[in-house]
Amino acid sequence: MIEPIIERRSIEKHGYPAELHSVTTKDGYILTISRIPSPRKTPILLMHQVYGCSVDFTILGPRKAIALLAHDQGYDVWMGNVRGNMFSRDHVSLDPNKSAFWKYSYHEIGFFDVPAMVDYILHLTGRKRLHYIGHSQGSVVFLVMTSMHPQYNQKIASAHLSAPPAFLSRSTAPVTSMSGEILSALLLMDSLGVHSIGDRFNSEPLMYVKRAIDASVIREEWIMETAYYLAGEDREGFNMSVIPDLTAAFPAGGSLRQFTHYVQCHRSGRFAQYDYGREGNLKRYGHSTPPAYPLELVTVPVAMYYGSNDQFVAVEDVDLLAKKLPNVVLKYLHPNPKWNHIDFLYGKEAPEVYRKLLGLIHSYERR
Repeated sequence: MIEPIIERRSIEKHGYPAELHSVTTKDGYILTISRIPSPRKTPILLMHQVYGCSVDFTILGPRKAIALLAHDQGYDVWMGNVRGNMFSRDHVSLDPNKSAFWKYSYHEIGFFDVPAMVDYILHLTGRKRLHYIGHSQGSVVFLVMTSMHPQYNQKIASAHLSAPPAFLSRSTAPVTSMSGEILSALLLMDSLGVHSIGDRFNSEPLMYVKRAIDASVIREEWIMETAYYLAGEDREGFNMSVIPDLTAAFPAGGSLRQFTHYVQCHRSGRFAQYDYGREGNLKRYGHSTPPAYPLELVTVPVAMYYGSNDQFVAVEDVDLLAKKLPNVVLKYLHPNPKWNHIDFLYGKEAPEVYRKLLGLIHSYERR
């Protein structure tokens, strides 16, 4: 299978060592974690955005990418890949070509995938705790894990969440203005058997798009216009050199229900579990509405990094999340008014934020 080779090469091409590890969740999904090893050093786990993958954290290259900078500073770097992306498409019994494989939202990723990765890393390294860095969905699944499994708070030394889309009621992304229609369409697609998004294995449209990009039929500027439409415009700040690697790795694939879950949270104004409808909720939760995640149980020291030009995650919603969490140690609103939802991964100023983040991690290491 060629996909793990792509993942390894995305690290090795920058001159860094790479390892691939396989982890099986309690509900049978087989995940791939990539590692830039520094044996006997403190581990850091990085978790990617929705429909992203581990490549997100190396794409800026040496002296710029968060994973490579962390390794340079002596940390044992691990990068997760959640169920359904192109590096984690196996299961002990379910077939990814069948709908049952895709019946999960970000809830299951936080409930099963992230704990499995944390346990694997700590067992292999012999460490008691690790540091956690999550971007967008990577932030949300951390909150799911530590609120639903409070014992995992003891396994995380510090958490660093960028653009955390827990509360979304003030989102100004154009797609949220049509959230009612979009939610209806998503639920219809789910009922008709369309369960995945960005599935590179079974998607002829994606194949044709990739060929059009390679042939310059689709121009880089058009790709960026789409990104700005969804994430917020930052023409001067985006690092255009990442486009070839970005289009090769994104979208990496995932479940339709991941996106549906975000739309539900936008419409309800709550950070709550997946909404299966009144009857489904009564059967699953014993209530007509899904329960909110108990954020008061998240006792890990949490730092948050966000921007005022993020159309998906509004400043006010980050403020609301901070009020719900009992141990917020940093709220870093980027001073650039153009800083958007994806600048943390692909922005020219991102390395400055990474150095601030790693400095905070280092301060916990000295305690």
